[in-house]
Amino acid sequence: MSHEYPRRRLGRYVTGSGIEVGPGHHPYPLVIPGTKVRYLDRWNPAEHEELFPDLSRAEFPRPDIIVNFDDDLLTALSDQSQDFVICSHVLEHLANPLAFLSEIYRVLVPGGVILILLPDRHRTFDRLRAPTPLAHIVADYEAQTSTVDELHVKDFLLKTSPESARAWEEASPTERQHMVEWHRHRSVHVHCWDEEEFCALLAYSIEHLGLDWEFVDGLLTDEGGPEAIEFGYVLRRASRHLPPGEAVRRFAGAAKVWRGDTQEILATGTARSAGKDEEIVRLRSELDALYDTKLLRYSAPLRRAYGRLRSRIPAGRPHL
Repeated sequence: MSHEYPRRRLGRYVTGSGIEVGPGHHPYPLVIPGTKVRYLDRWNPAEHEELFPDLSRAEFPRPDIIVNFDDDLLTALSDQSQDFVICSHVLEHLANPLAFLSEIYRVLVPGGVILILLPDRHRTFDRLRAPTPLAHIVADYEAQTSTVDELHVKDFLLKTSPESARAWEEASPTERQHMVEWHRHRSVHVHCWDEEEFCALLAYSIEHLGLDWEFVDGLLTDEGGPEAIEFGYVLRRASRHLPPGEAVRRFAGAAKVWRGDTQEILATGTARSAGKDEEIVRLRSELDALYDTKLLRYSAPLRRAYGRLRSRIPAGRPHL
């Protein structure tokens, strides 16, 4: 199963006219014919290539609007003007994620959707870092923070790379300040979460900020197999306002059912296949046949079992 398949599956909710924030060199695949998207990003292609020479062969789309999301948020856009917002691997880079979520809510039409993807901290170079506490995110929102805290940058440098940690320890105070400013400008993983930790942030935005998000669908990291690094949510701006307590109960209930059902299906697939090489091969063959006939994409349980079974294939066997 292609790494792109889970993304394309969530992409079926993206339709109409909307925006993608921070597409970088990997814009989200649009799967519904006639969908129109505009790109908002911090840099033009030449600046991207200068800041990220390791991606020199990548193609960066030219943004329709140049914007610094920390300073300007989405003030360039009118209220209730977008059918959708794609926000893929962006929120973890921002000084004030709650403020940006509020802006996304503002520009969506009632019934419009946001598609959020985030790196799973357990599957990336953030694996040694603690999750950003919700209390810290809330404090940044209440203080209207627009600059990445030096402590976040230091945490990133010390815990994501032995080389950067050594450089920090050997640097003078002046050199350390230059390192902080450079990484602020280049944009690093300011925050890190997993599926449940970020879900708590969404619930807070509903209960305390009045953002009427309805849970539509999601992506667990395990759905993409052992090499997957991301999780995500599809949320809809509700067409009618509910009392905060009721809204957050509905959201949390739907998310819990989705997560529980998905994890149960994944766990069942693992239990049945563990230690049974021949059964894995047989199930792989059957699931491949379903996928090849395109039936798989219409069955969430099969999709999730398929992703989990990929992780159980013994060493030396070809990837699915």
